[in-house]
Amino acid sequence: MARFPFFSRRLMTVALAVGCLSGSVVTETVLTRAHAAAAAPAADTPLTLKVLKVSGNQQISTDAIMAALPYHVGDTVTRNQLDAGIQQVMALYKDKNVGAKFGERERFVGKTIQLYVTIQEMAPNAAPAAAALVVDQINFVGNSKVPTPELQAATKLRPGSPISTEAVTADETAMQAVYKKHNIGSQIQPVATQPNHDNHVVLTYQITETAPKNND
Repeated sequence: MARFPFFSRRLMTVALAVGCLSGSVVTETVLTRAHAAAAAPAADTPLTLKVLKVSGNQQISTDAIMAALPYHVGDTVTRNQLDAGIQQVMALYKDKNVGAKFGERERFVGKTIQLYVTIQEMAPNAAPAAAALVVDQINFVGNSKVPTPELQAATKLRPGSPISTEAVTADETAMQAVYKKHNIGSQIQPVATQPNHDNHVVLTYQITETAPKNND
């Protein structure tokens, strides 16, 4: 009489939600299983592991996964021990902050077992983008030789504009050009503060005007 191999399928999912809370990383692990209930060998029946294959992994190497498993082809194992090994692989994924779905297919032939593990890795969770900084107010302090309206006319940042280092530097350069046109030396120090501790900024240009150097 011909003997047909028996297949059993199981699904295990590791869903890793990684966030930042009080400066620490929080990882949540969720496990779900669906076991075939047919006449597979008992969970504690000794079987010879004939085949062990892993597929679908990309972010974690096959060598690293195999190193996490406490058994190898040729070992005598039970289904319980196979489950424990997969748990260790799931722990590896958890340590690496990589979410994954694990699919197991077991094939039984006589006193042997073949284990095929498929892994569907989830895309890494992107950190939320920081809110863009917005200028609420622009102040000019220390200018007496060049009036504020002239400096305002030379700059581009306005209340309500998004602010960046490049934009502030460009406006600082424009103001220095105004002072140069008037043959007045200047030192300009931009200072940005966030009074409400949100993404709204008060920008103050602290200006030190100096007399022009005499050409000998």
